[in-house]
Amino acid sequence: MTGLLLKNCRMFDLANQKVECADILIERETIKRIAPVGGIKAKGIRPENVLDLKGKYLAPGLIDAHLHIESSMLTPLEFAKAAVVHGTTSVFVDPHEIANVRKEGIELFLKLAELTPLDLYVGIPSCVPATHLEDAGAIVTLGEIKKLIAHPRVYGLAEMMNFPGIIHGFGDARDKVDLVYGRGKLVDGHCPMVGGAALVSYITNGKNDGVVRIMSDHESTGYQEALEKSRAGMYVAVRYGSASKDLNKILPGFIKNQDSLDRLMLCSDDLEAAELLADGHLDRTIKRARELILENSAINLDQATIIALRLACLNPGKYFERFFKLVKDSPIGEIKEGYRANLVVFRDLESLKVDTVIVRGKVAARSGKLIAKTRPYSFKKFLNTVNLGKTFTAEDFKIKAPSSRPLKVKVIEAIPNSLLTRKLVLEIRVEGGELKADPENDLAKIAVIERHQATGKFSLGLVKGLGIRKGAVAGTVGHDSHNLMVVGVDDSAMAAAVNHLAKTGGGLIAVSGGKKVFHSLEVAGLMSAKPAKQVAASCRKVKAQAKSQGTLLDNIFMTLSFLALPVIPELKITDQGLVDVAKFDFVPLIES
Repeated sequence: MTGLLLKNCRMFDLANQKVECADILIERETIKRIAPVGGIKAKGIRPENVLDLKGKYLAPGLIDAHLHIESSMLTPLEFAKAAVVHGTTSVFVDPHEIANVRKEGIELFLKLAELTPLDLYVGIPSCVPATHLEDAGAIVTLGEIKKLIAHPRVYGLAEMMNFPGIIHGFGDARDKVDLVYGRGKLVDGHCPMVGGAALVSYITNGKNDGVVRIMSDHESTGYQEALEKSRAGMYVAVRYGSASKDLNKILPGFIKNQDSLDRLMLCSDDLEAAELLADGHLDRTIKRARELILENSAINLDQATIIALRLACLNPGKYFERFFKLVKDSPIGEIKEGYRANLVVFRDLESLKVDTVIVRGKVAARSGKLIAKTRPYSFKKFLNTVNLGKTFTAEDFKIKAPSSRPLKVKVIEAIPNSLLTRKLVLEIRVEGGELKADPENDLAKIAVIERHQATGKFSLGLVKGLGIRKGAVAGTVGHDSHNLMVVGVDDSAMAAAVNHLAKTGGGLIAVSGGKKVFHSLEVAGLMSAKPAKQVAASCRKVKAQAKSQGTLLDNIFMTLSFLALPVIPELKITDQGLVDVAKFDFVPLIES
């Protein structure tokens, strides 16, 4: 007999909310047998495949229910290598970042999923481009979704961001949902601040018949919003990533009010390489969840740990069960006979430090080091994706004023640690026929430049809340269409930053006084093929330079990247112009 025998473990039984001492026999990729300690003989199993856990804690492998790997600035291979050592065994990714640059990026992720040391599944991006309010590098049509949906690594339709299209019935958004739901796969949602009758319409795909067709949402930023969505039948993926840590705002309310947690699950959404390496992945998230549970209840450490693990394992396992049944693969999220042998060993209950990680019955990581073998991959087809069609000068960034008197101007206000922005209307004086940046009052210029088809199209605006006092910062990461974004208080520095990104194939850059610090993202202008440690170190340098230019934000590039996302309120900017998200339409920079 071949297999893997785990002896003398403390096993988390999440369904029954208890810990049991057990031995576990794994054959091939699944859990064959669970028995009391000493109840399984090692006959026929190689000695190296018998692991005595000596009372360590065994949990199901951790599941990230919604993730954009591109936001880590790592390739899927490098992300997986860094994440699996932290106990993550399954990730469900939406590659709409790379698909907005080149739609072949979806097939790239499907190919890479076969090479990663953890289970990686792909959702077909539902909105490429995300809206009609921006120019992307690709279009993913209903016909292309039909071609891809049968792939065994495709779990369903990734976040349906076009919630106005679903609610009001315009475009082909409802057709996409019906197609995927009808094929038996999952449909992830995206409906920030949607409630009441509009939420019911969204969840049912406009049919209002009580059938949940759009099954999850990860955009809740507060307790009441998450509660309404979970009670309406959605699974709520609660974010704890680099851009948003909504777990801190949502979980305490559920715990204090003793609401059902059965439809809550954990996700990262966006997680930077440096944060992944320094703090961990879902292992740090379950620790934070446990802290919040203990702070807001009289539950003991054992039970708080079980509840946190239910959010990271059992609940997402239930959510994705529909998909695994369809593709005839073993289920995940619990330690049960017949379930997939994706497991994580914790050294002790107090620290929850990851000791050993098992993926599909094989040891993938041990003591923080990767054991699984991986192969390199060539990304040649996804290089040189920054095509501006012109060389920019300082003149391009001048905002011409229609009169010499002070003008009322719409200004984007960035909110620290949030994807949301505020819409301000400020009175700004005109100097030399221009609206200028005002670093003393934290007012900077912002531009979004189309970078895919070399159209030369770009728009200008003003932003408050970034803290830039010198030079400019820029990047080719700009959700979701990933056009080139630059913000600054110096027009010449803005031009220098933009031209450098065009010449190098993309990345992040900070420019001030002739000094340039550049972080290369050569793969589609979004990711680096270098190892995670190198990517994190390079990113730290460019963020440090940005801080030296005045910003108080921990990561101005992350904040900047979401200022072009016209599906999250209130005021955003794309290459086509300033967008009032509530109106889902363009508005003029200068008030009439």
